Amino acid sequence: MIDIKKLTTFLNKNYIDPESAEGKREIPLSHKNSPLLDFARKISGRGGMNSLHAMSPVKRPDFQKVKEKLNESDNEDDLSRRIFYYMNKKGKTRPQVYKAAGMEPGCFSKIVSKKTKTPTRENMMALAFALELNLEEAQDLLSRAGYSFPVPTIKEDVIFQYCFEDKDGPHTIDEVNEALCHFGFKAIGGRN
Repeated sequence: MIDIKKLTTFLNKNYIDPESAEGKREIPLSHKNSPLLDFARKISGRGGMNSLHAMSPVKRPDFQKVKEKLNESDNEDDLSRRIFYYMNKKGKTRPQVYKAAGMEPGCFSKIVSKKTKTPTRENMMALAFALELNLEEAQDLLSRAGYSFPVPTIKEDVIFQYCFEDKDGPHTIDEVNEALCHFGFKAIGGRN
């Protein structure tokens, strides 16, 4: 169960109003999915991360991760391979994943067989929760589908971020949907 009081505190602390000065600066960056932009946010202290001042970029702890991400190949089947990688890592079968995500088997099949050019962000988020990913794994999965996550100017993203980071997790789609509905947002994963 998601603690709504803690989630509300997290939202108040991490959500950036898109109409604020900081939100207007964030919007152009948030729509681009780039390991370098994520790294720049991390070292500048944006996005709730601690800054690493007075350190050479090459010596920063996450530099190697960024370098590895930039060197990864962008094959067409990268997303489906990553989904199967996480399924194997978490010990989940296809039916377990698509049922937990609230997807029809055909929808899941289209995503993993590359018959859909770009899966929806909502479906990718549902898959991330169904696979019981942590925040870093969810960011990886969504980035392979072409989405930036989390975007601090989108309240739903801040809610998702909390759910991925919550020590009481992993959370089911139903628990996440309860939290979304509490704040007036639409449920994900085909569960209404």
